Amino acid sequence: MDDAAETLFVRDSNGRVNSLTTVLGQEVDRFNFLLRVLRTSLCTLQKAIAGLVVMSEEMERIYNSFLNNQVPEYWASAAYPSLKPLGSWVRDLALRTAFIDSWITRGQPKSFWISGFFFPQGFLTGTLQNHARKYNLPIDELNFCFNVIPAYRDQAAITEALKNLGPGAELDQDQKLPSIEDGVLVHGMFMDSSRWDDVNMVMEDALPRVMNPMLPVVQAGTLSTTGHSTNFVVTVMLPSNRPNDYWISKASALLCQLNE
Repeated sequence: MDDAAETLFVRDSNGRVNSLTTVLGQEVDRFNFLLRVLRTSLCTLQKAIAGLVVMSEEMERIYNSFLNNQVPEYWASAAYPSLKPLGSWVRDLALRTAFIDSWITRGQPKSFWISGFFFPQGFLTGTLQNHARKYNLPIDELNFCFNVIPAYRDQAAITEALKNLGPGAELDQDQKLPSIEDGVLVHGMFMDSSRWDDVNMVMEDALPRVMNPMLPVVQAGTLSTTGHSTNFVVTVMLPSNRPNDYWISKASALLCQLNE
């Protein structure tokens, strides 16, 4: 993180660095480990195909996975949970690393791509820690509250826009977002068995042939999270004109990523 923005290391009155900077460092370590696994295995496979080294069973499994457009188990074991085929998985990984890189070089983003985290629960815990420090509150007394912002944000478009953005310049998409006092803005969630009504600002039934519509940007205030042992991230309470049982019966959920 030699090229990291100085704003990431600003300390509070007690000399503490922002908890999200610590989260960023942890994410960098996780992604670097994954990239090393990919690079090492690809270099070994390249040599095996050229006949310079013996083709091991592991390399053969990786090669066969490529032929079937599947993520090799060897890679998946070092990565985040995903059901994407290989091509989509690689494109998603490129977006994730670009998100982390822009956070390092440009400082904390105005809205965080929650789908891009290796471990999103750690990000939520870091936000919780910041709030607890700011107001001198016990962490176990904090709960999440949500406010949907009427703005949509596509990470692929954000990544492309950042390529042509000068140092210190602000994204046009950022200007559409409000400045918040507490919590964070997050984007990148998709709705399953439901959709968001932009007019009435409530959940509604999904439209025909629209499988997983995007949820707008969400302001997440104080929160509580789960541990490492589950792919459940956090409960998000959204307004609706229908009873809770209606959405439960439809198995409605928010997803951080899709299978394609």
